[in-house]
Amino acid sequence: MAAATGVHRRHWSGWRIGGSSHFVPLKVMHTSGGCAARSLSPGLSPAKRAPLVFLFLLLIDGALLAASATTDTILPGEGISGNETLVSKTGSFELGFFSPGPGIHYFLGVRLRNMGHSPTFWLGNRVVITDLPGASLEIFGGSLYIKQNGASLWWTPSPGGNVSSAAVAVLLDDGNLVVRDQRNSSLVLWQSFDYPGDALLPGARLGLDKDTGKNVSLTFKSFSHNGSLSVDVTRRNGFVLTTDGHANLGTFPDWMVSSQDNGSSLRLSHREGPNSTEFLQFHLGQVSLMRYSEPDPDANGTGGWAARWSFPPDCKSGGFFCGDFGACTSSGKCGCVDGFTPSFPIEWGLGYFVTGCSRSVPLSCESDGQTEHGDTFAPLDKLQGLPYNAQGEMAGTDEVCRAACRSKCYCIAYSYGHGCKLWYHKLYNLSLASRPPYSKIYLRLGTKLRNKNGLQTRGIALLVTGLICFASLILIISVLLWRFRRNSFAARKFEVEGPLVAYTYAQIKKATMNFSDKIGQGGFGSVFRGTLPGSTDIAVKNLKVLGEAEKQFRTEVQTVGAIQHNKLVRLLGFCVKGDRRLLVYEYMPNGSLDTHLFPEKSGPLSWNVRYQIALGIAKGLAYLHEECKDCIIHCDIKPENILLDAEFCPKIADFGMAKLLGREFNSALTTMRGTMGYLAPEWLSGLPITKKADVYSFGIVLFEIISGRRSTKMMQFGSHRYFPLYAAAQVNEGEVMCLLDARLEGDANVRELDVLCRVACWCIQDQEDDRPSMGQIVRMLEGVVDIDMPPIPTSLQDLMEGDEPTSLHDLMEGDESDVYSGS
Repeated sequence: MAAATGVHRRHWSGWRIGGSSHFVPLKVMHTSGGCAARSLSPGLSPAKRAPLVFLFLLLIDGALLAASATTDTILPGEGISGNETLVSKTGSFELGFFSPGPGIHYFLGVRLRNMGHSPTFWLGNRVVITDLPGASLEIFGGSLYIKQNGASLWWTPSPGGNVSSAAVAVLLDDGNLVVRDQRNSSLVLWQSFDYPGDALLPGARLGLDKDTGKNVSLTFKSFSHNGSLSVDVTRRNGFVLTTDGHANLGTFPDWMVSSQDNGSSLRLSHREGPNSTEFLQFHLGQVSLMRYSEPDPDANGTGGWAARWSFPPDCKSGGFFCGDFGACTSSGKCGCVDGFTPSFPIEWGLGYFVTGCSRSVPLSCESDGQTEHGDTFAPLDKLQGLPYNAQGEMAGTDEVCRAACRSKCYCIAYSYGHGCKLWYHKLYNLSLASRPPYSKIYLRLGTKLRNKNGLQTRGIALLVTGLICFASLILIISVLLWRFRRNSFAARKFEVEGPLVAYTYAQIKKATMNFSDKIGQGGFGSVFRGTLPGSTDIAVKNLKVLGEAEKQFRTEVQTVGAIQHNKLVRLLGFCVKGDRRLLVYEYMPNGSLDTHLFPEKSGPLSWNVRYQIALGIAKGLAYLHEECKDCIIHCDIKPENILLDAEFCPKIADFGMAKLLGREFNSALTTMRGTMGYLAPEWLSGLPITKKADVYSFGIVLFEIISGRRSTKMMQFGSHRYFPLYAAAQVNEGEVMCLLDARLEGDANVRELDVLCRVACWCIQDQEDDRPSMGQIVRMLEGVVDIDMPPIPTSLQDLMEGDEPTSLHDLMEGDESDVYSGS
């Protein structure tokens, strides 16, 4: 059935049945019940017509199903036109002719299909389409063509060879439009990812693509400025950002890109699997990783695109961070100069300022040539240096300089401090200084045309507006006072010792850009990254207040709020708003230990880093057990609760299950808490627990640091095949190298490996009294005291009777990758 094209169409004009000589006119409409036949051959009787109707409807349904199943492909000789779109297989992206806004011409682009505020990734060199019904995208001879009323406006290079006649265009699920051979889908002739313009989707790359031979870079072009972003192969993850010929060097973070072909190209990473709501945006002088921020229904917030990462990182770095007519204040925040407002208020509210500010009142010279009142010039002083891209002008006085600017409608500012300087079109790099010396320029502002006969009406309108504003102000102040008192009362219920700050919900929301950058998720709730005034990075845990969560919140505040140690994650403050409970911590850039330790998560940590992590955890636990005013039992030591700073130094986190034990007590009878696999035997037996329960958990974590694999998971062949069992046997035999993470390829200090293995075995002894204290463990790891050979715990000996493994190879018989699995 030749009419079944690979295009998502709005209407159908007819179907061709069988050979070319049998064409039956038929019009099909989209209705709530499916497709309806409008007319058939009028010469047939109703009795003879019924079987044909049934046959035609079957054929129509089959054709529609075929079309809907292949809407991601344009076949040879076919295309899309007008407002038709091509849809990727999963429905994530669509390709078509779109307009950036009302009254603007159309361009070919790809956008997210099911998102109301989707950006558009423009293709075809942004060829302007003025007649949408006459526009089409076709594939012929292996090349794509953008046409308008039959005339070709743009086309891809001809591939040549024998593939041209069998080439198809396919919109992939990652947003990449590819032209490839129909018989060999791996043979890509052209792809839009090689021509990204000013935006890059996850999975696309910058730099040299050896498969296609293209050296891909991002570009920005406007009527007055241009720039590019390209890979710098001389530095790891390095890039060069060029603006009007001025270069600036930057570095992408490791989590954002992956190096390809020995650093000659960088691929934009997917976050936690393919995520089409994230992309790299290159605007003039700034590159940002954009992510869609969902609206906060409790705060009546508005969703929008927020910058998760930017370079330059803040407005104090200069350049174009605050956009045109945006100024960087001494506090590090962006603001619009007088007479201007944010061009995109939602983006500004989410912390993305590069789109800049727009005039509140147009210039008189731009208002149909009417200059009844003319344009005014307002001083913009206390500037730190002059704005970007000044133009010199010959003028002997300030008045002559001003007149020179006034004579050009595109001149928007002038300065006569050091000769006559003019600025055209836009003002960039405005920075307000906190102390002299200051620079001063005069900014051109428009003046509204006034109706001489309407002054009285205008006065009345101003009076009414003033009264409304005054009443609104009183109402707003009353509401703010009520909310302040309520939040203050709620915060007083959680007063603790120590330097904790009771943050307001508005402060937390602003710091996290409306909770847009989620960095963690668990049964307790979510964790978001944020930045406090002064560029202090934070992590905000948003607890689900259900059941134990309220108790965990109080425990965390009362426990960690009163202590400070360099091996404990610092709790900066908290927030209580209604049923919301939020905890504010220092931000740990390298995340949790488990994301670096286990093979499915990341590359291997070096042995030296592993040993220092083990020693750091031990020092943190020793402080909790032996140096605090009250002994604190953490109760949930595991890799997920060990966080790493920028230098991979460990800090213990998550005290929601902690137990405070007075110095006069040795044990506490408590309900079981923690994570299965890391629990000491006394937990499972219902016996009173002591600080030695943390020691047992620490021993299990040591096994995982040594092996780089989960030791809390039973091994593949039977419950007796448990890694700590095997490790204890090998330590007693003096064969510790076989316990080392195979990815290290034996690159470890054998003495330190033996020490760590012995300490781990001592920690997992069945009886609490047989386990060392954390203070003793610190001295063992520091080499201050010798370590005797640990016995194999009785529980493990019982498991080993009758079926002792002879080697690690025996335990891994079959498929090594299945022996351990993360939980």
